[in-house]
Amino acid sequence: MCSMARMRSPPYAIITFATLAAVSILGGCNRPVSDGEQLRAIRAEAQMLMKKHAPTPPSRWKTIPKDQWPTAISKLHPEAVTVHLWGVDIMTKAYFDGGYGYAVPRSKADLLMPAACYSEPSQGVFWHGPC
Repeated sequence: MCSMARMRSPPYAIITFATLAAVSILGGCNRPVSDGEQLRAIRAEAQMLMKKHAPTPPSRWKTIPKDQWPTAISKLHPEAVTVHLWGVDIMTKAYFDGGYGYAVPRSKADLLMPAACYSEPSQGVFWHGPC
């Protein structure tokens, strides 16, 4: 006859700690940079991209190939950089509900998501998460 060893479940404290650690580690990757100089460089590069890669109608956007990303934007390790009619979207982590990333609009009124979805770590550079 087979004997079955009784499996003991780990204590709840270990499970709770492991869950919190995983959430902290995974969530920590999706935060805006706080270096003012880098944020100013991102804004300047985004404005340059708007001039150099403006979408031409009927297209409303233009995806910028990775080998054409400027230095400060490239240092963010984005998944995609897109120039829209409204400004530049720097997607650092895609997600079904908007993802994480930066928006550098021509004006604040041009931002697509509700204002509550954004923070402004530097003048003219907006950070957003899924919203």
